Amino acid sequence: MTQRIPLCLLAGTLLIGCETAPQPAASSSQPAPTGLAQQTGQPNTARPVAYINGTTVTDRDLQGPLIEAAGGSVLSEITLDRLIRDQLDQRGLTLTPALIEQEKANMLATLSADPNEAVRLLNEMRARRGLGEIRFQSMLFRNAGLRLLVQDQVEVAPALVFQAYELQYGKRYRVRILVAETMAKASELLIRAKAGESFSDLAAKNSTDVSAAQGGLLSPISPADATYPKTLRQSLEGMQIGGISDLLAVDDRFIIMKLEEILSPDPISFVDARPQLERTVRLETEAQLMQQTARAMLADAKVVVLDPALNKSWNAQQ
Repeated sequence: MTQRIPLCLLAGTLLIGCETAPQPAASSSQPAPTGLAQQTGQPNTARPVAYINGTTVTDRDLQGPLIEAAGGSVLSEITLDRLIRDQLDQRGLTLTPALIEQEKANMLATLSADPNEAVRLLNEMRARRGLGEIRFQSMLFRNAGLRLLVQDQVEVAPALVFQAYELQYGKRYRVRILVAETMAKASELLIRAKAGESFSDLAAKNSTDVSAAQGGLLSPISPADATYPKTLRQSLEGMQIGGISDLLAVDDRFIIMKLEEILSPDPISFVDARPQLERTVRLETEAQLMQQTARAMLADAKVVVLDPALNKSWNAQQ
């Protein structure tokens, strides 16, 4: 079954994939990250960048292979950088250093409520993605720019806030599932499960879901989590611990559930939780709009690629 992924993380994943320093624009009022993107007037000659047993490796030696390996991706990043900057200028919006720094705080808060753990996880993520300081600051710039562009479109609907409350503080159910492709097979397995055979063994040997590897066990499910089928969530609320559901038809599959445990988080009133929940919902709504805006920008951009290797990489990226 599909597990719920926080939308703010989804946005981080998308935008982290667009990592390159914004290109300088003399007429722009927006602050640009420092580093290689600000260097101008580079001579058109080969520049030594490394030595192999005393033999020089130049930037020209790297250029062709790098274009083939990641040219299309980097060109997409540069395109998005420039389009964001143009949109900010056209709308008269100023991206302050404080807004850029806030993006780092948003990311840390998403990773963990423990500040030290959040910093550790962020450092691990940066290491995995090769995000040095220049590229990391560029990513924050891009996220902040997109957030500023979509801010007037964000509406924090009360229904979404209450749904977030139910997801975080409401009752959750730990279940095992068994998925079969045909009603005949599911019916046979249901009879065997209700006759007392080990549900986890039946799931491990017969289920077509990826959860079979752990005996059908899923992460705890909230009835408010719309990433799970409605039929499944509605059935949970009427089950007893240890109980086995009837056959549930979901799309073209048949599901049987066994309820293992009901989890009740520490109680907190909706009134007390609401301020933080509203902020969470706003960030998730912004994340969706930021992704949509970035994709629309790239789709509408008029990019003419002259280098054959770069053009091939660009087409593959698109």
